[in-house]
Formats: sequence, C-alpha cells, structure tokens
Amino acid sequence: MLGLSLFGVLRLLKALEIRIDTRFIFSLIPYIFVGSTLRVIEDANLINPPASYLLITPLIYFIVFLAVLTLLLISIRITPEFYALFGSFGMLWTLLNLAILILKVDALNLWVLPAIILIALGVIIPLYLILRVLNEILLPSPENLAILGSHLLDASSTFIGVDHLSYQGKHVVERFLIEHTGTALSMIPLKLIILLPLLYLLDRELKDEEDADLKGILILTLIVIGLAPAIRNTTRMLFGI
Repeated sequence: MLGLSLFGVLRLLKALEIRIDTRFIFSLIPYIFVGSTLRVIEDANLINPPASYLLITPLIYFIVFLAVLTLLLISIRITPEFYALFGSFGMLWTLLNLAILILKVDALNLWVLPAIILIALGVIIPLYLILRVLNEILLPSPENLAILGSHLLDASSTFIGVDHLSYQGKHVVERFLIEHTGTALSMIPLKLIILLPLLYLLDRELKDEEDADLKGILILTLIVIGLAPAIRNTTRMLFGI
C-alpha cells in the first residue's frame, strides 16, 4: 500500500508540476504534526464513535491526504510561491489540535519534551560534526539531517516512554531489541545502523537531475516514518495519555 501510494503521489505531483525539492518537503512537515496530533486526540477519546473511526489507521491516512491535497490546491491557486502559505495552514491546524488537547486533558508532563529533544540533540550534534569532516562519504545536508533528526526523536521518545513512563513498544523488532538489551536506548544505535548506509545509497545512486523527484519522495517518506511516531509518542506522554 505504501509503494502504491508513493507511486500515486509522485504521479499526482508531476501532474500539478510541483517539484519534490527541499522547499516542498519542508512545507509538508507541519502536516506530519497535524496527522500525529489528530491521532492523539483519538487516543485521548475526545471524539466519540463513529467519527473517531476516521482518525484510526488506515482511514486517518486518507482523511489527512485529502485535506492536505485540498489545502495544497488552495495555496497554489492563491500564489505560485505557495510554500510558505501551504506550510502556514499546517502550522495553524497543528496549533488547533494542541489547543484542543490542552483544554480537554488535565495531565501535563512538561519535562518530557525537553528531555526528548536534548537526547536527540546529544546524538545529532556530534554526528553532524563528524559528517562535516567526512562529507565525501555522506553529506550533512538539510534533508539528511531532517531524516536523522526525525528518527532520533523517535528513538528518544521510545526511550523516555519505555524506560521512564512504563509505556510498551508495539513493533516486534523494537520489543525484541528492548527485551534483549534491557533498555530502549538501544533504539538509537539501531536507527543509525539502518539509516546511515541508506542515506549513503540515496546520495550516491540518486544524484542525477532525472532522479530528483524520486529521491525527494523517498526523503519525505523517511522523514514521515520517523517524525510521525516521534510526535505521537511525545504528545501522548506530554499529556499523560
């Protein structure tokens, strides 16, 4: 389903004459926050059935996709340089979701957010300095750093949730690794072991202009796969859900 969806999105964006470049990728990031915070609203039981079913996988993917596509078309109609406007719609929607959670949920673990960010920064900053020295192997480009940062936030949120707040991982590999190492901190080296060779291949194999859109959609996918669970995990823990 993911492969078919990526193929469809790629064809759709080509039909709209939208390049999947850095500006477009970063204008889409607010909508990752939208989808993840919507999912937390459902986790908190703030919406009753049957409306809540729309915010459960896989229906939530289609709902968010249609909403994002509508806002994209509106932004394009308003201005050819639509990136800032399009991203602003996503930020406003995210703020609305967070406002709903703040007003409806009593618990608030404020320490969770800075803890997760500090752990991720503690890895990404020295990694960035290393990549700057070894830039012939892997460029510390904004796209690569966004992918690494997204997945490190995911791993950091898993560590805080499992090791300190009694949450449990759902993914079979995640649970296996945590059970055999005794800590969810092991997710950080696992992410790096998988991502660094993958990013190396992306930089080396998809460097021609004709591969730009394919590389762009793969970069966007990797960001979503890391950032979406990171935001959902962090928001749930922040509000004690």
